[in-house]
This record gives sequence, C-alpha cells and structure tokens, in this order.
Amino acid sequence: MQFYEKLDFLMNITNTSNSVLGQKIKLDPSYISRLRRGQRNALKDENIIVSMAEYFAHYCIADYQLNSISYALNISRAILNSNELQPLIAKWLINEKPNEIKAVGDFIDNFIEINTNLKIPGNLVKTVKQKEDTPKLIPQDDISVFYGIEGKRQAAEFFLLEVMKIDTPQTLLLYSDEATDWMTTDRDFAIKWAQLMIGVLSTGNRIKIIHTISRNLDEMLNAIQQWMPMYMTGLIEPYYYPKKRDGIFKQTMFISPGVSAVISSSVGNSFDYAANLLIRNSDAIRAYTEVFNQYLNQCKPLIRVFKSENKNLYLETLLEFEKEKCNTIIKTESISLLTMPEKVFSEILSRIGIKKSSLSDYQKQRIKIFKNHLENNNLFYEIIPIFDLDTINNGKIKVSFSDMMNNSTVYYTQEEYIQHLEHITYLLEIYENFHIKLVSGISESNYLIYAKEDLGVITAKTSIPPVVIAVNETNLTAAFWDFLKHTLGEKSFQYPNNAEESNELKKYIQKIKNS
Repeated sequence: MQFYEKLDFLMNITNTSNSVLGQKIKLDPSYISRLRRGQRNALKDENIIVSMAEYFAHYCIADYQLNSISYALNISRAILNSNELQPLIAKWLINEKPNEIKAVGDFIDNFIEINTNLKIPGNLVKTVKQKEDTPKLIPQDDISVFYGIEGKRQAAEFFLLEVMKIDTPQTLLLYSDEATDWMTTDRDFAIKWAQLMIGVLSTGNRIKIIHTISRNLDEMLNAIQQWMPMYMTGLIEPYYYPKKRDGIFKQTMFISPGVSAVISSSVGNSFDYAANLLIRNSDAIRAYTEVFNQYLNQCKPLIRVFKSENKNLYLETLLEFEKEKCNTIIKTESISLLTMPEKVFSEILSRIGIKKSSLSDYQKQRIKIFKNHLENNNLFYEIIPIFDLDTINNGKIKVSFSDMMNNSTVYYTQEEYIQHLEHITYLLEIYENFHIKLVSGISESNYLIYAKEDLGVITAKTSIPPVVIAVNETNLTAAFWDFLKHTLGEKSFQYPNNAEESNELKKYIQKIKNS
C-alpha cells in the first residue's frame, strides 16, 4: 500500500474526518483531503507522522479495528495492544520510502544494462503472414468471449496476431489498470507477448499507451522497464492520467481501429473469472476507439526517450529543464559539466579535434543558468564519486555524458580532472547554496540522474549507445528525488557544511597530486 492508501484506511476505520485530523496534527483539512486521494506526495515530516500515529492508536480500541490493523500491518493480533500500536502505525506509514528507494535502485541497475537494439525474433513476422491456417486460428465472430487469466492471454494473442497480418500499419491504442500478473507470471507467455509486440512494431505499426500511475511504484517501474526496449524504437507514445482513481473498478482496452479490440473489466485484483471480449464488430470498435481518445485527451506524456540520433532535441529539452527554478540534486558517472571551468571544456574540445563548436555556446548558456539559480537561493547538490588513483592516473575517468554530446567516450587527463575539482572548491567558497557530497565505494556507474524537486527528473544510460529518459510525473519524480537524497544522506542534505565539503575535496585533490 502507498502512503495515501494507508492514511485513507486509518481514517476510515477510525471514522475520522479531514477537519478533525487536521485540527489534531495542525494541517489544513483540504491538504489532508489531497493526501488521502494521492494528489500530494507522502508526508516527509516524521514528527507529523508520529502525531498521526498517536491519534489513530488512541481511537483504535474496538476488536474490529484492531483486527483490521493487525491484518494491514501483517502482525499477530495476539501481540497487539494500545501501548504498542502507536510506534507500529508510525513505522508502517514511514516504511514506504525504503521500498521506493530500492525500487529506483533496481530500475537504474536494469536500465544501464538494457539492450537498445530491438531485434526481431527469427522469422516471426514472415511466419504469421504466410502460414495458411492462421486465419482459421483467429475467431471470426463479431464478439468472442474468453474467461479468466488464460482467456485474457488467448484474447491478447489473437489480437496481436490479427494486427500483424494487416498490410496497412495501424496506431494501436492500449490501456489497462488491471493487474499485470496475466502478462508476467507465466514466463513462456511473457516471452511470447514480447515477441508478438516486437513483431507488431516491425510491420510499421505504432502504439499509444496510457500507463497507470496508481500502481505501486515497484510495479510502475517494472512496467516501464518492460516497455523500455520498445520505447527505443520511437514507435511508442506513453501517457498517463494525472489524477488518482479509486482503483476498484478496473478496465483493459487494447484497440486496433477498424481491425479488432480486446475489452475486459474487473473489480480490485479479482479477474480469475472475468470475461475478456475479443471484438471484431466495426461499430463496437469505433465506439471503444472514441472512449479511448476521450480519455487520452485528459492524459499527459509519461516519459520522453532520447537517443544519440535525436541529440539536438535532447539538448533543447535539457536546457528547458535547467531553466526551471527549484532545488536540484545531480549524480553523474564522474562530475557534472555544469561545474566544469570554461578553460577545461575548451581544452577537451581541442584535444578531441573539435576546433569550433556550438557546444561551447551551449555550455556557456547552461553555466549562466546554473549560476543564476544559485544566486537566487535555489539549492544545488552534486554527488561526486571518489575514484582510485590508478583510474585517475591512467586517464580512465569519463567526461560526463560525452557519449551523448560527442557520439564517443571522452576521458579526463589527470590535469583536467584536477582543474575541474579545484574549480568546484572555488564554487563552494562563493555560492552558499551549492553543495557536494563525496562518495566512495561506488564502482563504475554508467548512469546519470538529474532531479529537480517536485518538477521532474532526467535519467540516462551513459554507456554506448546512450539513452535518456525525461519524466515529470509526480510520483516517479518524488521517488528519484528520494533515491538521490538517500545517497546524499540526511545530514548532508539537511545540514550541508561547505567548509567541511571543501576540506574533504582539497584532501582528495592533494592525494591525486602526490600520486
């Protein structure tokens, strides 16, 4: 359960109104209402959460309440009493964050290993198009009904097979907020589903998909991870509905306009006996297409994907992202280009054979924006990995995101790296809102995370071939922000000390010079 679901559960079993809880914990009732609906991020103030827990523990005294609490918290009813209840509720409300941090970490680990070259499995498309008995396998009725999980798999398979044998490319319309177990729990079917989806894309079809953000974060990131190789083709447009739904009544719509559709619905996660309709009636397909498009009109783009082929579009997006004024945390594979002195940037361009480049003007524009934010009281934290001396002296430290900027990997010389670090000590001295965190024990990391609080996040696989995804969905942004904040550490985030940070950095620089 997410924070908003836990809060709503506790308020329901204690019959607590927004105004009563607001009065007890000194929060506006309208804010509590938005928390309950998931329209605000989970509370980060642990003092308020403790006050909440005290209130709910005080009013959970009836047997039915305690039974409900023990079930939700997954603890024995026998050990539950009013004295123990408050800390247990508080821990339960707070406990979402470590799981989210792990989910983001797992996503990053998988993301940097992703295969960006989408390969068509064997002669899948040719086989489907040429096999004489394929039309006999696909039901020809206006409406065919399939039941339960196996029925959903069968209907989805027929749907994709029929799309693949159509000569005219389609734009498929996909939406489902039903649980994804039918797609993922059977390994053989998961492989078949992926192959069929790749086959559909390989024949020139496009996809518009509306993702469900009311899923828990782990499931949401897994869904994005599953689709990521196909996002790389540029043939998929992912969207999301920005408002929360109750998650009780759920629906699936897979539509190929003018060809066929799969429609199903269920309550909660109970779809073992649900009916899945494979529809070939043109009037019904047209009606469901209109429903999908009406919903799509209320949605927003979920993520944008950039590869080296659309580098210029990425650079434009990055600049627009950096113009937004808010607190920022960044972690690259080495050091951010934002803190690189102009002299070092020019030397690197010259060393790799670039005499005149629009990148120089672009870099100056980025640095100007960066310094303007620092002067206007926006906090900026950079997480900087500490490298071993052999890596530094052998010129094996990558210039951040050079793969995307220059289509090849560029490395610092020892002198360039030292000059960059020394410039950071200068920035620490003159900008009180600029902070760093030196982190040791990090192995080579081929990723970048660049997050702006409550605004959006850019994350990238920086090894060749590089891939960038940009996200502004609230829950994903908050999760990546918390991941970086966790890497910084609470003390470094809440109580940064530029003098200490500068001293640590100077020791690191001196160690390199002495080697």
